[in-house]
Amino acid sequence: MKKSFIIFLILALFIPQWGWSQRDKSEDDSNFSPGVDFIIGGGIYFGSKKTAGYYSGQPQNENNLNYIFNNDSFKEIILKRITDNNNYVSSTDTNIGIKEYPTAVKYKPAMSVMLGASYRFNKHWRLSIYYTFARLTAKDIFTVSYTNSVPGNERNDYLQYLLIGKENRSFIDVTGSYTFDASQYIKPFIELGAQFNFVKVKSFDAVIEDFEYNLLDIYGGATYVQGVPMQEFEPNYGGAGFAFTGTAGIKFCFNENISIDPIFYISWGKIHLTDYNNFHFNYGAYVRLVMSDGLFKK
Repeated sequence: MKKSFIIFLILALFIPQWGWSQRDKSEDDSNFSPGVDFIIGGGIYFGSKKTAGYYSGQPQNENNLNYIFNNDSFKEIILKRITDNNNYVSSTDTNIGIKEYPTAVKYKPAMSVMLGASYRFNKHWRLSIYYTFARLTAKDIFTVSYTNSVPGNERNDYLQYLLIGKENRSFIDVTGSYTFDASQYIKPFIELGAQFNFVKVKSFDAVIEDFEYNLLDIYGGATYVQGVPMQEFEPNYGGAGFAFTGTAGIKFCFNENISIDPIFYISWGKIHLTDYNNFHFNYGAYVRLVMSDGLFKK
């Protein structure tokens, strides 16, 4: 995705310069004709922290820390790793468990890419369809407790470890837009539309002593037993959702065929993560490179 974003930036820098060189000074809006615009873009997507709670590891979530801490084999492996890496923890400190779950999990801002096309009916009205992709990562800390069993000095102690959730989000937006004819070169616009989205949980891990424990059920509901061959399955978490979208932007026109459009985007809708699929807001800031079909006719 980073390579795609770099390619987009290169196009955004050089294609407009070519457009300036082709501008006919006699051009004005009377040259407008209906047709198709082609759009590529990139930017930053901000996922709602409300859905990031899916990766808090709490027992009520469909994927949680009990998956490993309530399993004798996993728990034995975890305790051995902790005692091997921490001299102050003894193998007799078997009373190990979750002390605190994270309560404010957030997504990191995610790079996002966009492809689209629109049909321009006239100078003001367009109907557009976009495909957008973003890969999100949520991180936070959870606390593990253990009882220090040194004779005469029994006490509760704590260790902190990392939870990391990763997901892919794909969006298809259908929008109608209105462009304000402010000037020949600068044209504000707004878009309203509907969105179909799909989320795929790629991974969800607890990182304990630099080792990643998969919290997704890859054994199809079977209980993991150390040393016993077990069939693994591809976990399938996530699904389809929908939203309503709004966009505000400014079209910087280099000629009648090329523009650069910085936009701010917001959606209000459902992302399909079990128990976290209520209506929430998500945001994005993008830059679009828009090329009309007239560019390819010359």
